[in-house]
Amino acid sequence: MLVSGIALALASAFAAGLAASTEAQPAAAASFNGLALTPYMGWNTYYGLGGQYDEATIESVADSLVSSGLAAAGYKIVWLDAGWWSGSRDANGNITISSTQFPGGLSALTGYIHAKGLLAGIYTDAGQNGCAGASEGSYGHYQQDVNTFASWGFDAVKVDFCGGTQMQLDPAQAYSQFSQAILNDSPHRPMIFNVCNPFEPGEYGNGYPPYDHSAFYSYTFGPKVANSWRTDTDVGFVRSIQFSDVLRNLDADAAHPEAAGPGHWNDPDYLGPELGMTPAEFAAQLSMWSMVAAPLIIGSDVRTLSASSVQMLTNREILAIDQDPAGVQGTVLANEGSGQVWVKPLSNGDRAVALLNRGSTPLTLDTTANAIGLPPASTYDLRDVWQHTTTETAGRITASVPPDSVVVYRVSASNAGQGNQPAVVTSGPSTPAPYSGSQLRLAVPGSALPVTASVQNNGRLAIMNASVTLSAPAGWTVSPSATYQAGTVATGQSVNATWSVTPPKGTLPGSYTLTVHTRYSWEGSGTGTADVPSSAAVTVPVTPPSGTASLSNHIWLDGTSGYLVPRLDTEVGGQAMHIDGTYYPHGVGTASVSTIDYYLGGNCSTVSAVLGIDDVARQVSSTGGTVDFEVFADGQKVHDSGLVTQSTPPQDMSVNVTGVKVLTLYVGDGGDGTYNDRADWANLQATCGQAPASVPAGPWPDYVPGSAETASASSANGGYPPSNAIDGQLTTIWHSEFSPVHQPLPVTFTIDTGSARTLDGLVYQPRLDQAGGTGTITGYTIAVSTDGTSWQNVATGSWAPDSSVKSASFSPLTARYVQITITSGLYGYASAAEFWVSDVPSA
Repeated sequence: MLVSGIALALASAFAAGLAASTEAQPAAAASFNGLALTPYMGWNTYYGLGGQYDEATIESVADSLVSSGLAAAGYKIVWLDAGWWSGSRDANGNITISSTQFPGGLSALTGYIHAKGLLAGIYTDAGQNGCAGASEGSYGHYQQDVNTFASWGFDAVKVDFCGGTQMQLDPAQAYSQFSQAILNDSPHRPMIFNVCNPFEPGEYGNGYPPYDHSAFYSYTFGPKVANSWRTDTDVGFVRSIQFSDVLRNLDADAAHPEAAGPGHWNDPDYLGPELGMTPAEFAAQLSMWSMVAAPLIIGSDVRTLSASSVQMLTNREILAIDQDPAGVQGTVLANEGSGQVWVKPLSNGDRAVALLNRGSTPLTLDTTANAIGLPPASTYDLRDVWQHTTTETAGRITASVPPDSVVVYRVSASNAGQGNQPAVVTSGPSTPAPYSGSQLRLAVPGSALPVTASVQNNGRLAIMNASVTLSAPAGWTVSPSATYQAGTVATGQSVNATWSVTPPKGTLPGSYTLTVHTRYSWEGSGTGTADVPSSAAVTVPVTPPSGTASLSNHIWLDGTSGYLVPRLDTEVGGQAMHIDGTYYPHGVGTASVSTIDYYLGGNCSTVSAVLGIDDVARQVSSTGGTVDFEVFADGQKVHDSGLVTQSTPPQDMSVNVTGVKVLTLYVGDGGDGTYNDRADWANLQATCGQAPASVPAGPWPDYVPGSAETASASSANGGYPPSNAIDGQLTTIWHSEFSPVHQPLPVTFTIDTGSARTLDGLVYQPRLDQAGGTGTITGYTIAVSTDGTSWQNVATGSWAPDSSVKSASFSPLTARYVQITITSGLYGYASAAEFWVSDVPSA
């Protein structure tokens, strides 16, 4: 999809606006306290640690910030969030702290932090209570507490508004008073001030807070009283940040770019590497936070971050965009579907351009140098700040952007003849959707899949000897030929290539990558050759359900929830599922807005459920929630519940799905926002035909019968035995030992199939009960054995840190035992909802 039409239409007006905004923005406008003239950077305890930390924890984090290079890259503030204080005060009203938690006292802790060349931050609430507990706020003690923080040596203060909302304080008035306290602190210590009112309108319940007391209104007073202010609700939960919530917070942050500038910044909340997002999603978060000139505070436990996450966080080219001294917040230039073009003027006249794909299929996004406000030039340099490569363009700025990803260019006017590689874009490989409008891209074993790609030359010179080659997974067939000879492609021209790709029968479920490579040469002031790749993922679905199947025990294609994650056989928060007093042992609990897709493969006739708001919503608010349930069969709506409230009786639902390949379950917010919308698909089940034939007669894999299997592991925690991972239930898990001790990786998990068989793979379903599930396996080695003693390694690889089903194939061979050695997993543990061993049945 191209968005160039929109970009070109807006070009002249937007270019003038960008120039005006750059000229109007002083290089270093004064903040209320002269601090944070570029967005501040650091780390905060909340998302990675919750409220459980002590002096030794914080000191070890400070050590890690320095040793990892994060401090050198600019992440200087070590910020204590809720959990440092239990709300106790002495007879004079002074804060008292636990000598067990902080044996040296907080002055000693800040001294340790300062000795590392870092800064220290602390947290309180504007109300009497705090978000973590009673009396953990500063109401009535603003000046006293600020003086205490300064005397302890803190350099930054975050002030929450849970207690303030409980008391229905006016945020503008309360934060202005706190700001004055900071300016008047008796030790005269400069301190960065972060306003944190995280409540959306009505989020607290019963219509409170109103808009002018919500996060959406902080921009009106924030620039006058603070160095930053939150622009939306929390971006996630402890140890859980999802990309959908990142996009939500990005949109709220983008609403008022005029409020941001040196010393006063819109704050969309914290960065969340390895807390539930894929690496590409986190790179997109860091990129977009930099585009909107946001404070960069790491929410994850930096002590456990992988080298690749640290490398992303310390990418100096992307950080330079965030830290640009002009302090201009980037804005959206063009929207079309799930694609966006963002642009940010930089202090030296360059433009930062982010091509953001918010959807689940690859997009080709496009704009021009004129549209982003650059002056006419014979050529322009495109600096890809993630790939660290520079190409030249005659003016067109284009990229093929993978799903949930971004491409960021630093664009500058140049002079012809510098010899940079021409900017060539390979769009694709693209595959058809299972129905119109779907974001899914499915590859069914044994069925041909059309694949297309295009090559566009945006350079000033022609490219020559161009060839386009499609690479598919091992064993997949590509016809008519993997390589298409494109020859010479003139500037501004494009060529197309088409293939047919077929995954073999018995292909295991999971995500598979198709990659197109465009190779070409060019001449001019420089001569060279280049290889421009572009990749896309397709999903091989699990075997369609058969018989009378509880869909809460069938693997979905994808599942999202408005907050937390969809939960199997419980409501979304993990409590037993009840609607109007009736307990339901099976079903799927969600929160609006939610979408769940199941692959039925044309094998089912009916899907039924009981629909309603879970009773737990009443425990949160007397008004409960409001939602609407909708069901789609291959994109066609087949059921609409209408408005469902807490007082609506449970609604029986039964829909005809004869011949349907993809079933979609959707929960909307009922038109009044998502607060407390805990929606249950209770007794969700499908009535289907017999199990589709397995290989070699049919397309689907065959698995070792569960009754013949046993399992063992080198590490297992009490209550999470190895048998849980082969019991056929998605709601039970095996987990490596975490209590009383943390069993470090690697650990092994061994399956005894019961007899010698011809085996060809292992399928893995990570736990589904939490986002970024602890122990989700990311690195592995698989070995097989006939006797359980002598082992032969058959596969080694890595899996994405998400909850999608995954697999590892190997050449068929006779074995009885399969052993997976987990070499890496989220947070240093290993876990599994299920493992299946793939069997090759005799013909």
